[in-house]
Amino acid sequence: MQIFYSVLYILSVSIVVFLLGRVFPRRWLHEQAFPFKSFGFEKNGAIYQKLGIMKWKTKMPDASLIISRLFPKWMPKKRLENEEKIPILIKETCVAEMTHSAVSLLGFGCVFIWKGIGGWILSLGFLILNLPFILMQRFNRPRLIMAAQMLARRKKA
Repeated sequence: MQIFYSVLYILSVSIVVFLLGRVFPRRWLHEQAFPFKSFGFEKNGAIYQKLGIMKWKTKMPDASLIISRLFPKWMPKKRLENEEKIPILIKETCVAEMTHSAVSLLGFGCVFIWKGIGGWILSLGFLILNLPFILMQRFNRPRLIMAAQMLARRKKA
């Protein structure tokens, strides 16, 4: 029964955090500040290329595509249709990183529901499942920021 309550907890936390992420004011997010700014060791996402992110990121499931089709007002499409969309996508990478990080940490609540090794395994597994999505945001955001800066320079010239 503890596994049932733990899984129910993870599902509930995931839904609540997702909904909070949808209503979170984007103006509060600053992609050039902690925790969203690239750390020095990330080299603006280059470290993730060494981890082979380009090979596996397109193979990851993407619930946002389904949600953006079913509820277009809740989640913008992740397609870069025009340059005006770049700032929106940059903010969305911040939201996605924030929500995946939050559910990863809150997932450790399972150790209080399912006492013993089972709760720890479920919590760590949930963290491991969310980690690639966090890394994808940290990889994509610097590239989007550089694209926005390049477009801004072109407009000035």
